[in-house]
Amino acid sequence: MSAKYAFVAICSLCLVGCSGVSDAPDLGLVTGTVTMEGEPLSGVQVTFQPVQGRPAFGVTNASGKYELTYIRDTRGCKIGPCKVIIGSGEERLDNTSEEGDGAAAMQSSSEESQIPARYGPESELTAEVHPGENVIDFRLTK
Repeated sequence: MSAKYAFVAICSLCLVGCSGVSDAPDLGLVTGTVTMEGEPLSGVQVTFQPVQGRPAFGVTNASGKYELTYIRDTRGCKIGPCKVIIGSGEERLDNTSEEGDGAAAMQSSSEESQIPARYGPESELTAEVHPGENVIDFRLTK
């Protein structure tokens, strides 16, 4: 009988250990549309960078619509204020900060972009992500 109890105890410990508390922050789902002079922008990367933590990314479809992804298959963005960077996809993120806090620095290629530079890495665009669903559209001008 004691072997049976030992087996049950070990299985219980394994289940508790594998179902640990998630360290992911609270996320809000974010969707929207990006337009330039009223026309939808296709294939544009949208990045929301919270004050602290991991950025969320999305790419617009042919209709200019995007949906942010926090990590892998997890949709959403960290709740709170975010800097918004909109690029043509010619930019890449470099997550190699010395602090390891997930801060990202954009690096642009030398090719001309259909997006004015003011929406790129030095963008002053901001958005507030709330719990639940957020629809955040960007109407860009040249």
